[in-house]
Amino acid sequence: MVSILSMINSYLSYINLNVKIKNQVYTTLATIGNFYLLYVSYRFFVNGFIVRGLLFILAFLLIAYFAYLNILYYFTKDKKSRYDISPWIEKTFHLTPKDPLTEAAKKKASQVGFVQTNGIFKNEDFLPAEVKFDTQAKENLEKLVKSLVQVGYLSLDYDGQSDEVLFKLAKQGQAQRALGQPKALPYFELVPSEKKLLIYGGLNQMEKMVLGEITTVGLMPALEAYKTYHLYLATAMITGGPVKVAGRVDVIEKVEPYRLEIQVAYRKRSQAQPKNSVSVSAQATPTYRRRRH
Repeated sequence: MVSILSMINSYLSYINLNVKIKNQVYTTLATIGNFYLLYVSYRFFVNGFIVRGLLFILAFLLIAYFAYLNILYYFTKDKKSRYDISPWIEKTFHLTPKDPLTEAAKKKASQVGFVQTNGIFKNEDFLPAEVKFDTQAKENLEKLVKSLVQVGYLSLDYDGQSDEVLFKLAKQGQAQRALGQPKALPYFELVPSEKKLLIYGGLNQMEKMVLGEITTVGLMPALEAYKTYHLYLATAMITGGPVKVAGRVDVIEKVEPYRLEIQVAYRKRSQAQPKNSVSVSAQATPTYRRRRH
């Protein structure tokens, strides 16, 4: 029996499950396996080993008690028992209780994700920029998010967190979005026109579309900044979207529009090229001498 439980436990370690489901499985296995101790104690009683049988009975009752608490916590909404000694243990030994579901969600949310950039900007400074979204840009951004979900680039599943965990986090002022952390666009570029600085993005360059308009760069209007500086779109990340907030007894999903968070790198137009750069004309135009005969 122990070998079977160990084998199941080893197989579960290869499966990516969220914390609640994994603990539900472990609780179920512990509850079923606990009855094996009851059978062993019965065999001890039959063979006359009363003391050993009593010890196994005590072990069975102890494991059954904690399995009962886990069943309440992971399988019911009440999650509390009148006979729970955990608060007494925490108070006696000065322990700080931790909610495994909430802690797992916080740990996952605190992980820094990968942010795609248009190159590595070591020597350039960044300027804050404001982006305006007209009706067409909002529709394009919504369409792009759906396409990214279809190809598996995005998951709008609140990072796999249950409504119970989301409710606890929302009550702590940490409302979670379906998107999770901001996600970088797979393709994006800055395209200037006569009157606007437009942000294009999409699944790839062939399917790019207008996602927004940069209105200001730093403290300057976008076009004025473009005349003064060389501007480069360093990052473009999707944020916003549906969010779950705390209601009276459960979470409530609010639909909010998606937005873009961008970083704009700049360099003054009068600034000289780096010394290690090679001009295209000098590199691409070879010089020949005509041999005299």
